[in-house]
Amino acid sequence: MTLIMITSAETIKPSSPTPPHLKTHNLSVVDHIIPNVNIPFIFFYKNYNNGDINLLKKSLSQTLTSYYPFAGRRLSVPQIDCNDQGVEFFEASNDSRLIDFIHKKEVDETIDQLIPNKNKNNNPASLVDIQLNHFTCGGAAVAVTISHKVGDAFTMSKFINHWATVTRTGETGCLKNPTFVPSKISEFKIPEVDLTNEIKYATRRFIFPNSKLKELKNKVNVINATRVDLVSSLIYKCAMGAATTLSGSLQPSKLHQVVNMRNRIIEENRPEIAAGNICTIAVAKMAAAGSSEMKLEEVIVKLRKDITEIKEVRDVEEVGEVFLKKLLSLEGDQSRTYYFSSMCWFPFYEADFGWGKPVQVMLKNGVLGGNMIHLLDTPSGDGIEAIVHLEKEEMDVFQKDAHILAYSTQDMIISN
Repeated sequence: MTLIMITSAETIKPSSPTPPHLKTHNLSVVDHIIPNVNIPFIFFYKNYNNGDINLLKKSLSQTLTSYYPFAGRRLSVPQIDCNDQGVEFFEASNDSRLIDFIHKKEVDETIDQLIPNKNKNNNPASLVDIQLNHFTCGGAAVAVTISHKVGDAFTMSKFINHWATVTRTGETGCLKNPTFVPSKISEFKIPEVDLTNEIKYATRRFIFPNSKLKELKNKVNVINATRVDLVSSLIYKCAMGAATTLSGSLQPSKLHQVVNMRNRIIEENRPEIAAGNICTIAVAKMAAAGSSEMKLEEVIVKLRKDITEIKEVRDVEEVGEVFLKKLLSLEGDQSRTYYFSSMCWFPFYEADFGWGKPVQVMLKNGVLGGNMIHLLDTPSGDGIEAIVHLEKEEMDVFQKDAHILAYSTQDMIISN
């Protein structure tokens, strides 16, 4: 059994105070819609070799000056009080080796021990928590949890790279700071999201090599189908097949795909590195059909059509209006839903603190509940890693699907 011990805990505050005119950050409509959960990412480094912890803390303090809302506290109204109270930083020792951990066929609750524990946190109101885990081999894992209210996966990738670059180079002036776009306090009625669920889920990791995806692409009659198109439609088809096998009946279903809206904002200073949640969803809705009848081409075409219909917007406020309109259009729809979020091409594997690039990046899936699938690049970039969270009985069927077996390899990473 893996043993882990917290060896130190400290609150890291920004190196410079937040200017008075930035002390209050209004959450956007999208921020307001997003459930109040913490998203954990874990970055594994093989060559940490007892790096300078004080340098790591100093660079974090400098980075928080640019990411000032992260060091604040959420108010009861949809605002962040950017009061520089800081983020929580923990150190922990682990009696296992890094390579044993990331290659483990069945990883149980030990993954949770690498992640800062909000229930035991001295400051549960913090928006960002970090835990540096030391392994017996000299490697380390940096776990970062961020409140989804202040950032999406794109924001997380930029934050971790900013921090890593400052640690490695000592430079801050050469980095482009994020834009925390000001927003009006939402006057919209936001639909409630119920995250309580008694259903037992299982989460597994499936690796889709590029070579296999090339084979699949040759069988799919869609011009310029992307790797994400192929993996998403295949997982969706096979997941619905598993649900149909168990229930014995056909059900209507839909695929929700998160769409990053940063490149659709047409303001003069388009916020390519805008922080926060700047996204909406595209939906492919499928009529009740057996797994053998559902065609990957149809799923891809429907999803692309919905993405194409998402118009350019002027600002973050309009992004929120697009998202809210989409959610309201889906109210009352009882179709079985599968949520997909692709983080392919996000620069997670560029995060070099001076110890080399991470040998593995893990995301704990399932914190949002439901049927959730996250897609990331593999460490070498030679494929896509899908972290699939399904009802446990359906996962047992899904992982044996002939199509999944033909195009992927798999490891279980979490079971709950």
